[in-house]
Amino acid sequence: MKAHEDLIKEVFTQFGEAYCSSEVLHRGLCYTYALATFDEAEDITRPRIEEKLALAFSLTLGQIVEKTKGLFPSELQERLQVALDKRNYLAHRFWFERNHLMFSEPGLLELRQELLELTDLFGRSDEAITEYFEPKRQSMGITDELIQEWFDRLKAGEPDRPLLSQRLLRKQERVVRVWDVEVGDNLVTQILETEDGCLWQFCDVGLGWTRFVQPAPDWTINERLQRHLPANINPRPAIIKPWNYEFNLAKAAVLWVKQGKRERSYTWGIRTSSKS
Repeated sequence: MKAHEDLIKEVFTQFGEAYCSSEVLHRGLCYTYALATFDEAEDITRPRIEEKLALAFSLTLGQIVEKTKGLFPSELQERLQVALDKRNYLAHRFWFERNHLMFSEPGLLELRQELLELTDLFGRSDEAITEYFEPKRQSMGITDELIQEWFDRLKAGEPDRPLLSQRLLRKQERVVRVWDVEVGDNLVTQILETEDGCLWQFCDVGLGWTRFVQPAPDWTINERLQRHLPANINPRPAIIKPWNYEFNLAKAAVLWVKQGKRERSYTWGIRTSSKS
């Protein structure tokens, strides 16, 4: 039988592996939430993914499990609940309830086996999510190379935070300016500024994050929209479907946004009453 000290080291090592495995499950659920909650690949923009990831990464494992309810069948959701209960036990009660086993070799072997089983449970849960999500991932164009890159970064211990950093939207935003900005391929996007200086752009469900942090000298004011500002708007209005929504602006004007004919594009227009 192994020396008592060696078994203690193995138990601590296995505890670290079990906890790391639970973190891989947690991060996997975050990525799944960010991607699986899009209806179509055409709805995806990088800032919108970053926005969803920022929300997901701010949540505990229990909160992200709750957020993903409805994305998975009941059997898989039940498996996630078991994994959540075991992860909470591992993080908060394991040593309190099991530390008395550290003083004998049979007890240490029991601890090691339990931690091996927990590591396997978290790993199998993550694999089940990956397998279930695989068809949609493929349809979204999320490559194996990108998934491997995320996994390698996580194993290397790199900070797994979104590249962008922006505050979350409020229930009501006061928009004061709108610019036209060229984004390549003869495409022009509209960048909206709120009264606190934050910049936003249209996304699948209303206003969303943008990669721009401040106006550039070559931006031009969109005069057609500007005449209906400033305006207090609901940045996430009720939508009929992604890329199909409206904002109420000043002077009884309505700004509508719809999916464009070109890939990853949108169209917009202003509707006004006859009296405005």
